[in-house]
Amino acid sequence: MSLQTTRDNCYRQIRPVDISSVLPKLADVHFVNTGGTNGWVAQPDWLASFIATLKPEGRVTFVCLRKLPPYQNIPPHIDAWNNQPNVGKRFHVPLLTHPDVKMRWPDDGVEVHMEAGWLYEVCFLKLHEVVHLAPVDRIHLHYNVVA
Repeated sequence: MSLQTTRDNCYRQIRPVDISSVLPKLADVHFVNTGGTNGWVAQPDWLASFIATLKPEGRVTFVCLRKLPPYQNIPPHIDAWNNQPNVGKRFHVPLLTHPDVKMRWPDDGVEVHMEAGWLYEVCFLKLHEVVHLAPVDRIHLHYNVVA
């Protein structure tokens, strides 16, 4: 299914995901500071097997855990590498979050708190940002899929 309505041009909440096996492992994950505004990233050994349980439709081309420390935002941006827009689809599974953490598409006037334990498809080819106004870490699993 492709993104269609105004809200869905930005994100789509797909289905609940059982994250209970992953949460205890987060304490042992070594996150690396990216040195920019995108937070800290990690690719633990167990990530690929967890992605497989989500049954992605297509080839997974990128996977990471991304952690934003309390109150760290991600400024408005459009994801592209080497001046080429990304192809495929981006998915998020929020693992740790808070109602005061929102993903926004400012040009579209769309804002969402992505709930922990849900699979979301997000549009990363439009201007988007994360507004993090909570006193807790935000940790999301990100992965990209091409058909």
